Amino acid sequence: MNIEVDGHKLIYHPERITQWKTTGDCFPVYVEVGLTNRCNHHCMFCALDYVEHGGADLDIEVICRNLENMASHGVKSIMFAGEGEPLLYKKIGQVVRTSKESGMDVAIASNGALLTPRLAADILPYLSWIRISIDAGNPKTYAQMHGTREDNFEIVMRNIRTAAEIKRQKGYTVVIGTQALLTKPNLNELEQLAHRVKEEGADNIQIKPYSHHPSSKNDLSFDYTAAEEMRVRLEGIASENFQVVYRTNTIDKILGAKEYSHCHGAPFFSLIDAHGNVIPCNLFYGNPEFTYGNINEHLFSEIWGSERRKAVNKKLLDGGVKECRRGCRLDHVNSYLERLINPHPHDNFI
Repeated sequence: MNIEVDGHKLIYHPERITQWKTTGDCFPVYVEVGLTNRCNHHCMFCALDYVEHGGADLDIEVICRNLENMASHGVKSIMFAGEGEPLLYKKIGQVVRTSKESGMDVAIASNGALLTPRLAADILPYLSWIRISIDAGNPKTYAQMHGTREDNFEIVMRNIRTAAEIKRQKGYTVVIGTQALLTKPNLNELEQLAHRVKEEGADNIQIKPYSHHPSSKNDLSFDYTAAEEMRVRLEGIASENFQVVYRTNTIDKILGAKEYSHCHGAPFFSLIDAHGNVIPCNLFYGNPEFTYGNINEHLFSEIWGSERRKAVNKKLLDGGVKECRRGCRLDHVNSYLERLINPHPHDNFI
């Protein structure tokens, strides 16, 4: 199955769009959850290198109660990622099962080092996809970029191979994906990486451009046109059973001017951090002024309908998007919604 990640899928949720156009608000389609702020890697490119790490884990009863609450109010999908490594959360299997059994699609973004055979067997039956970040083609560069030991490179490769074998043997539909940020340090290793993960049985590799978070200490931005020839060679590695997703549209978004002046997409998405704070996006980690509420104190649905969230949304709209991250998760969504509320003269000629 070919995945679609270099654009948006909001067009497939017309009832939610209609609700938003009619009322100016809606319940989110998708929520990202940070189960823990602990991480076993210290990546040089981490967008959240400025936030506190260690010491915070969501209470299992609180998160499971809120997952069921979210599903009952219309959230369709959950991704476990956030400011830490989700596989460090001791009860990751329980939250994955609860999410799926509540009726939501479930995914995980991970560095893959902890995806043991036992854990893979526990979670793969319930996942739509898992995406493993591997940002180099050899152990030395991998260790430098991920801030870990060189042997973690082969550990991750072994874990991909094992997960792919479990998927094949059990007939699971989960997509086992890999991702590499496009940066100058790894530019000459991405073809090597693509060949390797293909051999290990991964279903795809995504090449995602680095996008500087306004609060990040690091900045690995560079001229992406230098990678154009490499892109062509990378796409030649694709096959019937292995997809190469080079995110050209996202690169164009990072380099170009924004097509909108306000964040229209905020009602369709939200993020919960490891402290239980519900926030609009990863621009607002640790910022109480833009926190909707906390799931340790109120159910997600109560927070979403609160006066507090309405006030924060007004600040978001009034503030515009000048300070926002280029190529953010909602960039394509915002461009679409901007066009929807400001149609072009010939849009009726379909």
